[in-house]
Amino acid sequence: MAGSGLRQVQIGPGKHTPFFTDAGIDFEYSRMFPTQQISFLNRWFQDISQIRVSSLGVQGGFSGAVIWRLTLAERELCLRRWPQSHPTMGGLMAIHGLLLHLGQQGNRIVPVPLATQEGSTFIVDEDNLWELTPWMPGEANFSSTPTPAKLTAAMHALADFHRQASSYNHPIRNQQFACSPGLQQRVAILHALHQGELDRLWKATRASELTDLREMALELLEGIVRSIQGVTKRMEQIVETPLPLQWCIRDVRHDHILFSEERVTGLIDFGAASVDAVSGDISRLLGSMVNDCQDSWHRGIDAYAQRRPLSIQERRVISGFDEGGVLVSAANWVRWLFVEGRAFPQIHALHSQLLWLRNRLQAIADRSTASKPRSIQKPTPHIRSPEGGRESRWMHT
Repeated sequence: MAGSGLRQVQIGPGKHTPFFTDAGIDFEYSRMFPTQQISFLNRWFQDISQIRVSSLGVQGGFSGAVIWRLTLAERELCLRRWPQSHPTMGGLMAIHGLLLHLGQQGNRIVPVPLATQEGSTFIVDEDNLWELTPWMPGEANFSSTPTPAKLTAAMHALADFHRQASSYNHPIRNQQFACSPGLQQRVAILHALHQGELDRLWKATRASELTDLREMALELLEGIVRSIQGVTKRMEQIVETPLPLQWCIRDVRHDHILFSEERVTGLIDFGAASVDAVSGDISRLLGSMVNDCQDSWHRGIDAYAQRRPLSIQERRVISGFDEGGVLVSAANWVRWLFVEGRAFPQIHALHSQLLWLRNRLQAIADRSTASKPRSIQKPTPHIRSPEGGRESRWMHT
C-alpha cells in the first residue's frame, strides 16, 4: 500500500494549495454504488482494490445529493454526488476554495475536500459533480437530546466559522458592506405573493387530489395569509439596512451540526454557501434548533456574540431573516408540490418539515400584529435544561 504524499490542490485555473492525500486503499462496493463509476476512484487513489463502500442513499437533505461512506484502513471518507441542478462548476470551485481557506485557518470541523491525483478538488462524470472529503465524526443529535451546552457549542462553532470565512475573498463574490441579498430575495417573494402568487398557490392546491399532504399544504397557506401582512411590513422596514457581507453557509440547520457528547465535531453541507449577512445564518440555525422559544433565541445570540460581536444592525435583522424565511419556505414547498409537481422520496422527512413550518407559521401569526421590527439585543436569564425542573420549550424540525 502506497503512503501519503503532499499534493497541490487545484480549485480553479492557476490556483493551488498544498494538501495531503492518501494513495493506497482497499475497496468493496455496495449494491447501490454505480459500478460503472468504480474506476473514477482512481482519480483520487492509485490503488482502489481494498476500499469498502456503504451507500447512505439520498442524504443531502432535499437537495438530491447522494452520499457514500468509504472505509479505509485508518480513516473514513465521504463521497458525494451533487445533483445535476446545483451547484454549478464555478460555484463548487468557490465553495471548495472557502473550505480550503477554513482548513488553512485551523478549522477542524469542516470537511476540507481531498485532491485528486491531478490536483483538482472534484471531478465531472455523467453531468454530475463528485467530491471526496473526510467523514466528519459525531452525530446530528441536537433534536433528540437538546441541552443548553449544545446550543452554546453550536453557536460558538458558527461564530468561529464566520470569523475565519470573513478573510476569504473570491474573485466573483468579495466581502462588502451593502443590503443583504437574502433579505431582498425574501421581500421580493413576499411582494409576489401579495400580487397574485398566493392566489395561484391556493387554486393549484385546492384542485389537487384529496390527501393528507394537500391538507397540510392548505394549513400552510392559511398560516401565510394570517401572517403575511405583518411580516411584509417588518421586512420592508429592515430590507435596506446596510450590513457587512461575507461568505456564509445560508442553509445551516440543526442536522448539519455534529456532536460528540456536547462538543461540536462537525459542520457539514455547504452546497448553498455564498455571500450574505451573518444574521441569516444565525436565524436559520436558531430557528431550526429552538423554534419560537425566545429565551433560547437570546441565549443562542449571546453565545454567538461571545466569539464574534454583533452590531445593532446585525441584531436588528435576525428576526426578519427568520420570519421572512419561514413564509418563503412554506410558499416554496406548496409551489414545488402542487404547482411544479416535484416528487420527494423522503416522505417522513417531508412530513416533518411541513409540520415544523405549520407550527412556526402559527407562532409568527400570533405575534404578527407587531407594528415595528423586533430586535433581539438584551440578554435574558439563563435557560435551564429539561432536567432542571422547568417545563421544556425546546422544539425542532
